[in-house]
Amino acid sequence: MAEKRNVLGLPLLFLLIAVALLHLLICPFTKVEESFNLQAAHDILYHRFNFDKYDHHEFPGVVPRTFLGPLFLSTLCSPVVFLSSLLDAPKFYMQLTVRASLGVCVIAALWHMQREVRRQFGSTVAGLFCLTCASQFHLMFYSTRTLPNVFALPLVLVAFTSWMAQKHGRFISLSAFVIIVFRSELCIFMGLMLLISLLSRRLGLLQLFYYAAPAGILSLALTVAIDTVFWRKLLWPEGQVLWYNTILNKSSNWGISFHLLDSPFLWYFYSAVPRALGCTLLFVPLGLLDRRMRLLLLPTVGFILIYSLLPHKELRFIIYTFPVLSLVAARGCSFILCNYQKSWMYKLGSAVVVGQLLTNAAYTSVCLYVSHHNYPGGRGLLELHRLLPATADVFVHIDTYAAETGVSRFLEQNRNWRYDKREDLDITNPEIKMYSHLLMEANVTKIDLLQDTHQPLAFIEGFSNIAFNMFHFPPVSVRLERKTVLMERKTATVQQEE
Repeated sequence: MAEKRNVLGLPLLFLLIAVALLHLLICPFTKVEESFNLQAAHDILYHRFNFDKYDHHEFPGVVPRTFLGPLFLSTLCSPVVFLSSLLDAPKFYMQLTVRASLGVCVIAALWHMQREVRRQFGSTVAGLFCLTCASQFHLMFYSTRTLPNVFALPLVLVAFTSWMAQKHGRFISLSAFVIIVFRSELCIFMGLMLLISLLSRRLGLLQLFYYAAPAGILSLALTVAIDTVFWRKLLWPEGQVLWYNTILNKSSNWGISFHLLDSPFLWYFYSAVPRALGCTLLFVPLGLLDRRMRLLLLPTVGFILIYSLLPHKELRFIIYTFPVLSLVAARGCSFILCNYQKSWMYKLGSAVVVGQLLTNAAYTSVCLYVSHHNYPGGRGLLELHRLLPATADVFVHIDTYAAETGVSRFLEQNRNWRYDKREDLDITNPEIKMYSHLLMEANVTKIDLLQDTHQPLAFIEGFSNIAFNMFHFPPVSVRLERKTVLMERKTATVQQEE
């Protein structure tokens, strides 16, 4: 019977993997928030022990980040790198491989969680949990993003599952590791779970210290030892991040927030969570009819509430809570589906359950299409490689806007080409003439200032806005506009230099 259940559940696993990889393939580029971990993975894979060539020495970022996540992904991907070098495959494929490896880790953690859900709440809830997660845009979209939050996500999900199963040793050990190494603010989320276990007397203080002390010491020793080598100074990265973001409250200096500048206290509740869960949110209250769900939701809501005290807010900061909220909603949906035969009301409700999954999928499709056009920098650099032969003498400068919208070292595919991302270069500087090509923001004023030295080679369009017209099908359309431009040095400029 157990084998039969596992076989029946495999399509759901394949669905989760397929949806995550679909998001990756449609949006293969990355934004500036993901750059450190992605560049670090590139440098570990290709520069190895030649630390002088590592990107973080030139672009360290506002706060240091741990190398443990990129080191783990690089270890997983190293056989593929060896194979790709033998086949002389483009490095860009390795960017997809690195991100896919992270996505598989997230899906594996979700699958581990659904197994415990199946054990405690039944196969219907487990199946609905998987379908709900697969239908949501943000969870699947972020699952392959090399953000510190996403590196922490699989560990948080496994720790939460251990807490559900009352496996306190594993829960405490994983919690200590993820808090000390990746995201210190998770002490709120994991701490609330721990507090519930202590107050319910399922866990004693002596047992807590028995697991927490060695796990904390080993985690701290590991991150300090590894990161001290890579950063070339004694360092606990997450400790410094905690000081900068929480104590000094300067996280908004380097993050990107899509809400009001004053960061309203309830922003997570009225904006982030509804966008992340979509129609699924409607079934969360129904799921609370099961008392067991109230216990699971308590630390989740508590974490969001306490974390709302910080003025800088972003959706990805609470991504760990989305699977838990989806689980509660799945329990609510199961109430309706399991009573399908009782009355026409339940039949109607079952249609609504199916409809909300389809609506989420439609919303995801629109978001995915918009996101596909949000990386004009990365698309521009790929276009340069497509337009020019690998044997051409190319020295390209990549401006800040292009670097923040998709450019990474994985896109530097030709070894004889030179790529420069220096940020102190002004377009009126005479040194601009030494670059054969420029990848820059499609600003008309800047293009005009360069008309004596460079000319447009290609324009790359990106997302502008969404238009609604009820008299057209589909009623929603995405408008694009020129975002980046490839500039090529004029032949006359080259002759003057000679």
